Amino acid sequence: MMEEYILPQKLSEKFKLRFLKPTTRVGEWLIFQGFTVKLPNSAELRERSWSSLSTLVGDFEVVGITPFPEDGFPVLPAVISRRLGKLPRVAEIEGRILDFSQFSHLSGRFILVEKLKPISLEKYLSLEKSGLDGRKIYNILDLSFPERLRDAMVPYFLSSSGYLFRIGGCTLSFLDTLSKYYASDFSAVRELLLSLHPLLRKNTVKVRLHYLDDFEIQVRGDLKIKYQSLASRSALKFYSKRKGREWEKSAFTQSDIRMEEIIGVSDIPFIPTREEIQVYGDEIREYGLDIARYVLEKHLERPLMTDESVDIFKERLIGKLEKELPLLSEAMKMGIVMDMANVNGFGEHLARLLNSWERLNMGNPGDKVQLFYIHVLERLEDVLQDRLRRELAALSEKKRVERIINRVLWELNTLRPEGWSYEYFEKKIEERGLEDRTSKIFEALLRENIIIRKNGGYVAISSL
Repeated sequence: MMEEYILPQKLSEKFKLRFLKPTTRVGEWLIFQGFTVKLPNSAELRERSWSSLSTLVGDFEVVGITPFPEDGFPVLPAVISRRLGKLPRVAEIEGRILDFSQFSHLSGRFILVEKLKPISLEKYLSLEKSGLDGRKIYNILDLSFPERLRDAMVPYFLSSSGYLFRIGGCTLSFLDTLSKYYASDFSAVRELLLSLHPLLRKNTVKVRLHYLDDFEIQVRGDLKIKYQSLASRSALKFYSKRKGREWEKSAFTQSDIRMEEIIGVSDIPFIPTREEIQVYGDEIREYGLDIARYVLEKHLERPLMTDESVDIFKERLIGKLEKELPLLSEAMKMGIVMDMANVNGFGEHLARLLNSWERLNMGNPGDKVQLFYIHVLERLEDVLQDRLRRELAALSEKKRVERIINRVLWELNTLRPEGWSYEYFEKKIEERGLEDRTSKIFEALLRENIIIRKNGGYVAISSL
């Protein structure tokens, strides 16, 4: 129905309107919240008004405050006494609206700041609720991307990781297969993603603000939010010794285009057809901030998938893959393509996908994720089957077992650096198809001092 596509007012416009209205009343005491920025003519404003203003506030600086750093947004100059301390990036300021003409030959409104306190970026954005809900975001994605790419972009935009520090979802690896049936030019997708709002990106971008003449500032989109911090030093120490660093990345998940500057870390290998990279970005560009706000709201609510719920679904999907895509299933267990691990691997992908579809509230998340994964993995096996067979054939039985053990030990050390249980080890070994050898492998690792006891559990201190 067309009603589903009716969208609310842009979130950034609300910031602008709320900001502009009270600035016209000279002499009024106001409270502003917003981003502090450097004005291009701050030195001139300070110099010309120094003789009058310094007698009131002492040494001061002139900065700008804007409700949001977005192209075309207004900036209000703020005179801030240095005794108030270091200027935060996002601040709440209190003071009186005055005009420079009262203190110099200049003219223009400013706020004389008497109180100043920092606000975290997350808290500031939480003050204004997103006008979107899951269904409206789904409709925006549906207008922007063809069906299969839309489903790949759902976790990319909406999911949150329990192990990483930023809001956001999965990173996509677009694979160029050199096949005439699939796409090899991903520039349209790249240009769209790089044009999105800076809060959806972790790199610094330039924004043009308005004060007398337009001027550019640099904006960082680095939300510092986390559910759980991985104390991974022990794991880093362990896997830095790995020969060949096989754990790090598979050749099959290298892409012609890497989206690492966009939110998210965990890769989903996606092989699009030529039709699937025809994108239409007007709505998603316009409502990028609303989408970021929605994800932030959900992230702060901590709606993570639990390890137990993900593992149950993971077991079921692994069983399906073993029956329908046995070659790819074996390659995943070896870590040749898309490792089985619950961090930076298949388990984290699943958690992110389930998390994102839950947030959209568009039906059973498990059904959506299973359908998506089977489709993605069928394409992978179709394109890579000859290479996968060669990779697997080149591994001796001993090498296969070593690869599995090393990957399991790395995952356990990463997820449980304080110490893990035998049962957890057993579970991870079973995921990779060595359930009949678990106790024998564990006893050998203990005997050879590859694992040791710690805090009532175990950690790995070396690799095979």
